[in-house]
Amino acid sequence: MTNDIDSTPKTALDRCQIKYIAIAAMIIDHIAMFMLSDGLPDAPWQRIAVYALMRVIGRLTGPIMIFFLVEGFIHTSSRKRYGTRLLAFGLISQIPYALSHYGKLAVLDFNVVITLFLTFLMLTANEKIKDRPLKNMVVFGLIMITWCCDWGVIGPFMAWIFYKNRDDRREQVRLYSVICAIHVISACFFLAKAGYHWYGELWQAGVFLVIPFLYAYNGEAGKKSPFNKWISYIIYPLHLLIFWVILYVVR
Repeated sequence: MTNDIDSTPKTALDRCQIKYIAIAAMIIDHIAMFMLSDGLPDAPWQRIAVYALMRVIGRLTGPIMIFFLVEGFIHTSSRKRYGTRLLAFGLISQIPYALSHYGKLAVLDFNVVITLFLTFLMLTANEKIKDRPLKNMVVFGLIMITWCCDWGVIGPFMAWIFYKNRDDRREQVRLYSVICAIHVISACFFLAKAGYHWYGELWQAGVFLVIPFLYAYNGEAGKKSPFNKWISYIIYPLHLLIFWVILYVVR
């Protein structure tokens, strides 16, 4: 296996810097989704173009979160605390996620932090379970459970290739590109099957924009502070709660 991780230039981006880029992309994406999606595709082309551009930018967030989940899984000092933290914030985030997306709590659709937690369990099962048939069954089952979650199925597959090729950035990027191509083609296919124009989901191709950040990542954590550690956990449910207030309370 060729290791090109160490060849990443030290002047590149650290984990903290990329994380803040992902947070900004998430907010841009959700502004488009919550504020600009009404009336599409019959809206003026300028609005459609702005909407699509913002959604393209927003595709950065999910894969980056998944990539750093794998980094956290590999490098954390306590996997038990890490997994507990993911579960806790996944459960907390479900309330504003359901309210902002559906205006009610009882929905069979779960937020991306739940996806990250289930992916964490998948990686743990892969390492801990020695019986191969049982391991394969548990890993596959955990992937399938994410079907009803944000970034479900595709997210765990991304995590799997990031984890299995953690010492080879080029192989990570190559396999990630294959997963992205499948993701974009399937999104367009299912949109067309539902009776809409297939190109209405082409903004999903924004997932390819993650590739430069994978190469730019220097493997360093960045500036350590409680704020930097907790901001990504807090901002996710908080900003969804704000959107819910705007959409269902203020309006």
